Amino acid sequence: MDHYNDMENTKGTYLIFVVLQCVMLLIVYGFVYTSFVAVKVAIVNYHVSSLAYFPVVLTLFGYPWILYRSRRMFQAKRGLRAVGCLFGWASVIIVGLYAFLSQLIAV
Repeated sequence: MDHYNDMENTKGTYLIFVVLQCVMLLIVYGFVYTSFVAVKVAIVNYHVSSLAYFPVVLTLFGYPWILYRSRRMFQAKRGLRAVGCLFGWASVIIVGLYAFLSQLIAV
């Protein structure tokens, strides 16, 4: 049996958390991209104001800040809370963007 080392385990879990953050960033930015395309279509077809881009741009710059805060939480030995914050805010942002898009164009 190999020697147990807390430092290697801490580094390994931190690496897994950072990879998870990168995956979540790609997922959220995929939804942000589709939101940009949907707002562009709404502006062209339904003559919506260009201020409709504001929530999408806010998400574009706000989610990396959430990733930074969750990484600080993880480094402060609050890993479960950091993972919950990471997934929770991603789901709130995705649902919020699509709720905004559904209200943008009256069907």
